[in-house]
Amino acid sequence: MSSIFEQFKSRYHELRIQYMATGESPTCSVICSEAPEWNSSKLIFPFLIDNWKHFYEIEFPLEFKNTEKPHPSVLIGIAMAEIYRLCEICTPEIVQVCWYSCLAWESDWWNEDIYWYLQQKFYLEKWGWDKMPRIEFSQSGIEIENDWLPSVNDTYLLAVSGGKESTFGFEWMQQANLPMEAFTLHHAGGILGNNWQEKFPVFDDIRNRTRLWEILTHPREDPAEHFRYKGVRNDPTITNALFIMMVIAAQQGHRFLVLANDKSSNESNATYEGREVNHQSAKGTAYIERFNSFLERKGLPFRYVSICEEVYSIATVHQLSLWDKSLLNVLTSCNEAQWAPGSCRWCCQCPKCAFSYALIEAATDYRFAVQVVGKDLFSLSTLEEVWRRLFDPTTEKPFECVGEKRETLMALAKCKERRLKNDQPLGVLAHIPNIEFDESLLMISAPKNIPKQHAQKLNSVLSDSRTINLLNELGDTHP
Repeated sequence: MSSIFEQFKSRYHELRIQYMATGESPTCSVICSEAPEWNSSKLIFPFLIDNWKHFYEIEFPLEFKNTEKPHPSVLIGIAMAEIYRLCEICTPEIVQVCWYSCLAWESDWWNEDIYWYLQQKFYLEKWGWDKMPRIEFSQSGIEIENDWLPSVNDTYLLAVSGGKESTFGFEWMQQANLPMEAFTLHHAGGILGNNWQEKFPVFDDIRNRTRLWEILTHPREDPAEHFRYKGVRNDPTITNALFIMMVIAAQQGHRFLVLANDKSSNESNATYEGREVNHQSAKGTAYIERFNSFLERKGLPFRYVSICEEVYSIATVHQLSLWDKSLLNVLTSCNEAQWAPGSCRWCCQCPKCAFSYALIEAATDYRFAVQVVGKDLFSLSTLEEVWRRLFDPTTEKPFECVGEKRETLMALAKCKERRLKNDQPLGVLAHIPNIEFDESLLMISAPKNIPKQHAQKLNSVLSDSRTINLLNELGDTHP
């Protein structure tokens, strides 16, 4: 097996880009999705990649009773998420879904949706958009009607990842006393083992305060290793999470499927052949609206909400520091460390570590940030180019879930100002201009697509007077 799998434990590592646009990435003729099946509390999705059989397994906890058997309209979403993942690893000419039939508008919707997830792949490979795999559904002529109508209430299922934004979202919703449960996907079980679960100490607090639905997902065999794919991946976590959340939400009666995508998700990384390329495309406002239109047209009673849609990441860290600074000690915001063996939660070398470190120090101080992450990341020469790409508008933004460049620059400027005042080492901050911090980045307000009374509860528990004053000036714009 290639040493690439030993070098870069994470599937996301940016150094994998060197293996793309080389003509070496695997391709195939067809990826075929076969009908999913239940085996006790395990949901199994089989696929054929040309002649190689692949199985994707989802393990639900014992308290999941499966009383509301998921309709094919939900199962297709989970299958499509795995198809997107497989298309990154071994790109086909055609995708066939022979067990699902739909009207032309839905077929068109999925054939557009694949662009949202493979745009980064095609940009980095320098492939033309016309090479995008075509998705073909069953031609039986009988659409699978959605007669699945689970009863739901105006309650919330919040996806938590252990990171900055979802930890803030959980704390915010708890303080506002919104009716909620939590949900997470563990890349664990089967061949992946159970080390993943040890990487998220913040979940201990969440389990003590609400029900946390912990779902295990894993392949029977790693397709990346099978096909010897070395490139970067941008796994379709959003689609996968949303449709698996529907399975839980149907049983528990939750209408709102809540993620914690922050405002910076709308900033693109590049433009390629007339289309914007955004690593976080499925997190932005445009995709939220697109997905909710899909749910409405399919007659599914759920709504995709981002609790942080009106909030920058820097504001989530700032607010957590005001509520309970110790919460910053238990964050897990590094993709690299999540896949590495042992208990380490920060690799201290990737763009996500750098960005998170800047926000933590900006919200607290130098010593506290070093205590949380383990090192002073402004002093590491190996990160100089990473820092430049995080804030310099003339460079390409890293393909990671990081904030806007202006947001990062403001955090760095604030850190520099405090270090100069305290006579602390500047490191890379010496190259940051002396600029006044933009206080508007700390403003927080509730998302607009939730009930008015819930938005008011969320806004009422905010600690920052600047946010409260802004809300008073803007007035109430919630439905």
